[in-house]
Amino acid sequence: MGSNIIFTDLDGTFIDFKTYSPGVAAPIARDIVDRGVPVIFCSSKTLEEQRALMNSIGLAVPCIVENGAGIFLPDSLRILDDLPAAKVTSGGRLITLGERSEYIRLQIRAVSESLGLELKPYHEFSDSDVSRITGLDEEGARRARNRDFSETLTAAFEPEIWSNVNAALQPLGLHCLSGGRFHTVTSIDCNKGRALKIVVDGFESTTGDRWQSIGIGDSANDFDMLKSVDHPYLVQTPSGNWNDMNVASLKRISAIGPKGWVLAVQDALGLASV
Repeated sequence: MGSNIIFTDLDGTFIDFKTYSPGVAAPIARDIVDRGVPVIFCSSKTLEEQRALMNSIGLAVPCIVENGAGIFLPDSLRILDDLPAAKVTSGGRLITLGERSEYIRLQIRAVSESLGLELKPYHEFSDSDVSRITGLDEEGARRARNRDFSETLTAAFEPEIWSNVNAALQPLGLHCLSGGRFHTVTSIDCNKGRALKIVVDGFESTTGDRWQSIGIGDSANDFDMLKSVDHPYLVQTPSGNWNDMNVASLKRISAIGPKGWVLAVQDALGLASV
């Protein structure tokens, strides 16, 4: 298959938007990893959330966490050894690219007060509250709230209001991105595209090969990822439409979530349909 590397969003792409299940995507992911194609999760989800998903489907892969604010590398993958990283208790290394969540929460509170808006960040809710809001079980909600470099906002506003929120966050070194369900606040210089370029550079520096990057997403939150890869794919949203996105060479897949993910992988790697 050559030197291909796949970066994938999770919610609404690799896993179903409502059920959080990877369904048909899981066995295909295991198969291509077994064939030597790296699969990198690239999501607003926390490290704990992403590792729980890996464990549930029998995968141990690198991941970009919290919208590009951190990069997790398993102990078995020796790339980017020159970058400072913290050891993870359960194994692996976590490279920090963004501000810590404590700073971000303080600034969210300040912006909320200055704009007179209830932004409804995760940290103001209990695990049971987040479970009710998201449909996650309480353990999943706890993992979602355990953020290192970002904060999730659950408020529902018109785009104009979110533009005002972003304008207030930017002088503080932060920005707010819309995902498939909520908005996530991270450092302004952190995004999925920057993080994936660091990962690709790590693979190329270690192997001496040129790696072809493949990106699969579904929402505006994936724009930086998709514009940064060699081969970008966009699956349909649960409504059966595609997110409005201007990315060169973007391939739009006529399927939703995990089913679209499988079709994108088959197209990118030249696999027979299953």
